[in-house]
Amino acid sequence: MKNTIQNIAIWLLAILMLIFGLNKFFGFIPVEPPADATAQGFMGAMFTSYLYIIVAIAEITGGILLLIPKTRFMGWLILLPVIFNIVAFHIAHDFIGNGIWLLPTILFVIISYLQFNNIKKAMTYGFI
Repeated sequence: MKNTIQNIAIWLLAILMLIFGLNKFFGFIPVEPPADATAQGFMGAMFTSYLYIIVAIAEITGGILLLIPKTRFMGWLILLPVIFNIVAFHIAHDFIGNGIWLLPTILFVIISYLQFNNIKKAMTYGFI
């Protein structure tokens, strides 16, 4: 049962990250600007700089690596700051927002919980 839940969470998160990463390049999902003026300024600065492309590449790369069992930990490491920043941004500026940010956050937490022993081992002894 644990493996099934873990695999479903991994596949869903990987697909979400691939879709959101590709959306940054192709714009097939419209993104509404946040209501908060500070958040709008941050998003405007991100959209007009290299940061937007870096985040897109991190989301795509992390999603792909998450799907491959041997590179799953590396995918988790790449997605860690991305998910952290998504959560921090929405809690600080756009908590109500569209709510879609909760799904990758919950999936990431589930994966982290189920992979805790592997993460702990990798942090203690080096990469798996």
